[in-house]
Amino acid sequence: MTKTLQSWIKKNIISRYAMTNCPDEERCLHVLEVILDNESTPEEEQEYFEHIDQCWACYKNYNLEKAIRELIKRKIEKKPVPDDLVKSIKLEIEKLVIE
Repeated sequence: MTKTLQSWIKKNIISRYAMTNCPDEERCLHVLEVILDNESTPEEEQEYFEHIDQCWACYKNYNLEKAIRELIKRKIEKKPVPDDLVKSIKLEIEKLVIE
């Protein structure tokens, strides 16, 4: 999911429906994003899931964010990319890296 799409979702959907009475909401939302992006450590996951057992707002945020991501994944059509397009993109990236 692109960062732009994530930002739009957070601004227009999550901020409207998420409960905001967690005393550590900003950190919890950051950890939630890291978890759902599969970039978290086992310790972060354990700590977060123990927290949402006690925090209704974070539990709701977790389920809402997870549901939105699953819906988007189901709706996005995956199409094969032509090999020549892949090669040209890689060449352009290599040019930028070398400069």
